[in-house]
Amino acid sequence: MDFLLTDRQSLMSYPNQGEIMKARIFIIQTFLLVLTTGTLYSQTSACCECKDKTKAEPALTGEFVEMPKDTLTWFRKEWQLGDIMLSDGQIVHNVQLKYNGLVDELFWFEPDSRKSVKLDKEAILRFHFLNIKGDTAINFRKIKVKRDILKDSSDVFGQEIYLGNLSLFILHTFYIKQSEVVITSKGFVQNDAYAEEPVYILQFRNDRTVRLKSLNRKNLYTMMPDKKDEIKQFFKQIRQVKIVSYAEIRALMHFLNTLVYQ
Repeated sequence: MDFLLTDRQSLMSYPNQGEIMKARIFIIQTFLLVLTTGTLYSQTSACCECKDKTKAEPALTGEFVEMPKDTLTWFRKEWQLGDIMLSDGQIVHNVQLKYNGLVDELFWFEPDSRKSVKLDKEAILRFHFLNIKGDTAINFRKIKVKRDILKDSSDVFGQEIYLGNLSLFILHTFYIKQSEVVITSKGFVQNDAYAEEPVYILQFRNDRTVRLKSLNRKNLYTMMPDKKDEIKQFFKQIRQVKIVSYAEIRALMHFLNTLVYQ
């Protein structure tokens, strides 16, 4: 340490102009390098920040509408958070949704205008409710079914219950249970009371579909006449005449899948 101190003191006592000039150049180059690096870093950060800000969800299309006042025909009467998969494969996350089974339409609560939008069905492949009373597996998919014997097939939203070689969807349809005509300030108005009448759509691997109003033995015998003995044994084991709950339906579908393509 004594040698270094003495040498440094000697340098200060007898300055060398060439060494001083080199030192100044080194300091200037270092300063420019730091300045350039900082500028580049600032440009990179701004670019990423701008990219994040411009990142947006795919657009939803539809029309502003007045929501139907009847609450019974809604799958859930409150708005529910959900995701939508569009027909092109893009996904819109965490939007407020409502599905109405009577008109078979999906509605979106548009946050900026705070208005209800009836979404274009053609643009939607399926949608998923994130959490309804703890149930995170409620999915609807657009499927093609024949709703009337005299009409061609049409696209409807069916709730996915079981997917397999033999899949099951439920159509949440309604019928008019009671109707009355009342007089109002606007004239005569018909008030209809609706009751739900679910339709079960069984879809085979070749896209053939079968409509059932009930998942009972009689309907299943008609659908699979060559599997009557196996179906009869299944109902005998569960000791039930009619399948109702989702758990029972999924158990039945798992059993039917073992019969269809074995």
